[in-house]
Formats: sequence, C-alpha cells, structure tokens
Amino acid sequence: MTNAKAFGSTLARIRKEKGFPSAYQFFKSIGGSKSLGFAFVSYWDVERGKKLPKSWRLEAIMAALGVEQNSPEAKELVRAYFKSLSGSDKLVQILAEPSADSANLPSRELAEAATQKAMEHISVNITLDQWKLCARDLTTNICDYYLVNTAGWVTFAELSAATGFKPEAVLKAVKALAAGGLAEISGNKVQSGFAKKMVEVLPSTPATDGINAALRGHMNKWLETCKLIDAKRVTMRMTKANLNIYRQHLEKALNLAGIYFNSDEDKKDSAIYLVDTSVFQLFS
Repeated sequence: MTNAKAFGSTLARIRKEKGFPSAYQFFKSIGGSKSLGFAFVSYWDVERGKKLPKSWRLEAIMAALGVEQNSPEAKELVRAYFKSLSGSDKLVQILAEPSADSANLPSRELAEAATQKAMEHISVNITLDQWKLCARDLTTNICDYYLVNTAGWVTFAELSAATGFKPEAVLKAVKALAAGGLAEISGNKVQSGFAKKMVEVLPSTPATDGINAALRGHMNKWLETCKLIDAKRVTMRMTKANLNIYRQHLEKALNLAGIYFNSDEDKKDSAIYLVDTSVFQLFS
C-alpha cells in the first residue's frame, strides 16, 4: 500500500523553496490544469499526501517548478516518490547513499552548494497574471526590470532617463505595474516590492509559451540598443548524456551570479546586466 505523505511533504517544501508560497499560487502561476493535466484539487491532494501522481505527471510537476533533471531537488523528489510507492526505505536507501567521491567535495563545489541554498531564501515567483502584465509591451517590461533591480524609491523622471522612454509612456507603465501588484507609487516616485528578491524565470509550460515568447521578443528588441560586455562561443560534438552533465555545470556557474546581486548598490557605481546562456544544436 502506498504512503503518499512522504512525497507530498517533500513536494510542498520544494515548491516553497522555489518561491511559490502556496499550492494554489503555484498551480495558477504555471497555467493550472492546462500545464499539469489535472485540476487543482487533485494537485492539492498530492501535496497533502492523499495520493501519488502518475510518473509522467511527476515529470510535468518538476518542469513547472523549474526543477532540472539530475538536480538535487529532482533526485530528492524521485526518492520520496519511490519511498511512498514502496512504503519502505530499504531500496530507496541504495539511491540515497552518497557516492565515495561526494564525501570529499572540493571547497569550490561546497561554496556553490551553500550559495544555492542561500539564494533559495530570497527567490520568489510572481503570478501568471503579473507575467502577462510584464509581457504586454516593451515599456512595461523594461520598467519592471529596472525597478526589480533597484532598491528604494525611483522618481518617474529618473526611470524615464534610465530607460529612455518618454515620461508619459513611463507613467502609463508604472500605473499598470502598480495596479498589478508589481510596484508601489508614492507621489512622483515608484518602487518594486521585489527589489530585494531574485524573481524566478517563468517556467516553460503549454500555458506560458506565449508569454515567454513575448518576453523574449521584448528583451531581444531591447538588447539591440545595449552594450555587449563579453561573449564567448565554443562548438563541439558530444553525446546527449555529456550535454546534460555540461548543462548542470553551466547552471551552477549562472547561479553563482547571485553572490554579486545587490539591488541596494549605489546607482552611480553600478549597472544592471543580463547574463545570457544559450546552447544550440547545429547538426543532428
């Protein structure tokens, strides 16, 4: 007989660590039943430990949470899933035992792990409606990027000067952000409620594909006017297995940027950067 509580509690904890404070907010933010294939009450039953999802639904849940395959969170979820399925730790313990090499992780990898754990406490997810608001036009999207990465109050004039958008366009965008719960207005000033947080990227699901496409379009257009700081490329043939391993290393390196994140930095001595990683398959 299955005992789904172990899996449900693990899923709920990882969901919170990924910046979704409630099960309902997570369900709505990733497109609901269109993305997961079942109603909220069914997902809620999973978190409460009343039932286990089908294995293919588990993959959809992990993808919606932004949990990469082969990541520590993915392995923990899979272990909890099979523990609940079998009702015993005996077989699962074989997978849970650390390898001989992991007991002596290089100090750099330990630092990366510690950094990742620290970032979990400041990461946050916004709602699907808020993502739709950001994706509606370029001005709103870029104003939101600026405010999220700038702590404290910013005048409308400062925001207009920083982005290059006309004052009337900035005012319209700021009012929309405030109405959507993404900003707060006081007189002629505005600030983001997420300035001291790392806003997680919108997961890629059937319900969010259109929003992500619009966001990419806005950013690509904006990058045409931006200064390129650095760029490196390498082309090589590798197996899919090795590519997956490499992507894990790449993700760790990208996450390390969080060490240097500080929205309180003096605007005169700092700038806002986009770090972009892309992997293309050139030939099959």
